[in-house]
Amino acid sequence: MTRESDMAEVELATVVSLLDDEHVRSILVATSETPLSANELSERCGISTSSIYRRIDRLSEADLVEEQTRPRSDGHHETVYVSRLDQFELTIRDGELTWSIDRRSDDVADQLTQMWGRF
Repeated sequence: MTRESDMAEVELATVVSLLDDEHVRSILVATSETPLSANELSERCGISTSSIYRRIDRLSEADLVEEQTRPRSDGHHETVYVSRLDQFELTIRDGELTWSIDRRSDDVADQLTQMWGRF
C-alpha cells in the first residue's frame, strides 16, 4: 500500500528513475552491506568518484542513502554512506497501482522494536 509519508517525501518517478541506473543499484547494494566512502564505492562499483558523488546526491535527496562519519585510526574522520532502502514494492492489482518504500531506521529503539517483532 502506498504510504502517504513516503509519497510526500519522494515521487514514484524519482525512485524508478534512480533504480533504473545500474550504478545507483550497485551503490545501494554495496552500502547495504557496510558503510563505504566515495573512494571505496568508486573502486567497488568501477566508476569515477565524481560519478559516485552525483549519484549519492540524488540518492540523498530521495532519502535512500545516509551520510555518516567514520573515525580513522590516524585521528581524522571520513564521510561514509549507508543505504537506507530496505524494500521498494510496486503492486498493480484490480486497476490500481500502489507502491511503498521501507527505509532502515537509525533509531536504536526502532531497531530493537523491529528485532523484537521478529520473535
